[in-house]
Amino acid sequence: MQPFGKPSEHSDWMRVGKRTIYDVLLDAVRSHPHKPAIVQAESDVRLTYAQFHERVRALANGLRRMGLRAGDRVVACLPNWPEFAITLFACAQSGFILVPVNPRLRQQEIEFVVSNSEPRAAVIGDECEDAYHHDLFVQVRQVHPGLEHLITVGPAGQDLSVGTPFSSVLELGRIHENAVNKAGAAPDRSAGVHPGAASAPVDAEDIAAIVYTSGTTGTPKGAMLSHRNLLFSGDRMNEALENGERDVVLIVVPVCHVFGLAVTIMTVATHSTMVLMNEFHPEAVFQVIEREHVTVHHGVSTMFVLELNHPRRSQYNLSSLRTGIVAATPCPYEVIERIRSELGLSPILSYGMTECSPALTASHFETEAWVYATVGQVLPGVELRVVDEAGRVLPTGEVGELVAKSPGLMRGYYRNEEATRQAIDAEGWFHTGDLGRLDEQGYVTVVGRIKEMINRAGLKIYPREVEDVLYEHPAVQEAALVPVPDPVLGERSCACVTVKPGCQLSAEDVREFCRERLADYKVPDIVEILPELPLNSSKKIYKLELARMMREKHPPVFRKQA
Repeated sequence: MQPFGKPSEHSDWMRVGKRTIYDVLLDAVRSHPHKPAIVQAESDVRLTYAQFHERVRALANGLRRMGLRAGDRVVACLPNWPEFAITLFACAQSGFILVPVNPRLRQQEIEFVVSNSEPRAAVIGDECEDAYHHDLFVQVRQVHPGLEHLITVGPAGQDLSVGTPFSSVLELGRIHENAVNKAGAAPDRSAGVHPGAASAPVDAEDIAAIVYTSGTTGTPKGAMLSHRNLLFSGDRMNEALENGERDVVLIVVPVCHVFGLAVTIMTVATHSTMVLMNEFHPEAVFQVIEREHVTVHHGVSTMFVLELNHPRRSQYNLSSLRTGIVAATPCPYEVIERIRSELGLSPILSYGMTECSPALTASHFETEAWVYATVGQVLPGVELRVVDEAGRVLPTGEVGELVAKSPGLMRGYYRNEEATRQAIDAEGWFHTGDLGRLDEQGYVTVVGRIKEMINRAGLKIYPREVEDVLYEHPAVQEAALVPVPDPVLGERSCACVTVKPGCQLSAEDVREFCRERLADYKVPDIVEILPELPLNSSKKIYKLELARMMREKHPPVFRKQA
């Protein structure tokens, strides 16, 4: 069986392996300068590849004029706005390292990322729900003065009053470029300000982004991903999807996560058009698909379930849809069949993680039901093994830990050599922490997780991180976070706590305490105040038993969503 479509001219890995992320933008600009590159769905902002490229150059030059040098970190704490893509490619041009930050994070979480990555600049957006990130970053900068520049941008490009407006940095870059052109001086290639090419020192093996992911302990770790890492993964997924320059790609998954980051790069690499959406609402998605003639719609299974069950779906013309990645959470075959028959979309299943940029496997346009119980085949160029606890390779069909080698594998965790050694063994195999099996045709089935992770609609929640916050509450004596199944989200989080003698505590008290300290998706969906938690023979909280109790008490019930 041939697992992937015919490789396009953009997927020659020998060529891609030597290019930078900025190089793929140059290719698109030279081939299609007047073609739409970016559409912002909510504001209808539209940029051609030439306009997009001009803004990328201007931002790169402006940041250089502000004193940034190759290797400096630049935080991008933005929703799905064009400014994120501009920042990504501007960093790639000048050798800055992008540090994407989820706008849903709170001050404590942002402080950790800033403390660890030590950025010199941050591009920040307007409020995300009740979190005003320009205010948060002003407070963070008081603790971390190395964060010299706050570059602010509001909805639809409207600048905010705090920090340096995004538009001012662009103008600074334009002034610099014009001055260089008028003077007739040779461009400073080492500074990355040449108007028509990436700076010479930027290499495919240089770090392009540090993307933070939590381990089983809940301590965030920054995966260092090179240009080559991200381009390899994107190239292989473009092949699987048979993406091309005629495609219009809907990006509603968050660009601050590795999935959205990779999709952004993938879209430019095939010279197609990206349509960015800030927030997921099923009917808004239908409207955008109909208006923009979207052909590629990526998402997690939760998104597709909500779309399929929306009462007004049939009122919209979705006939332009061709394909898309269904990733991050398991997707039952019944849902896949409905995606195919009711949305007219031939889905691609994929498995991966941040540390692998992210893809390790992909399905193709399959029809057999059994394929959709898997996550597809191992991607060309990727090696995947199933091993036991001692690291011995298991026979085909047996369940063990999935370990991988890939050109997409990270260079390590930033400033965390111990975590890197734990994740990548002496032979270079990355230990995923996932349990799975591999069949004779290279199809992979993931059956569970070793890591203590709750997967809520594709967003990862690590119990230790939430438990640490719960223990900060003065009335909490013991705390444990366990998953309960959910037909839409995949899993919900359930916090089980006991109360100190003489104290009063309600479930809403616990949730409100967490809301002030955690991203909204990490706030427990369910809170149980219990007289005691089950203990094992070592007098430790017996989480397996606790999870069983909560599954019985909170069975999966389909909750209708608007």
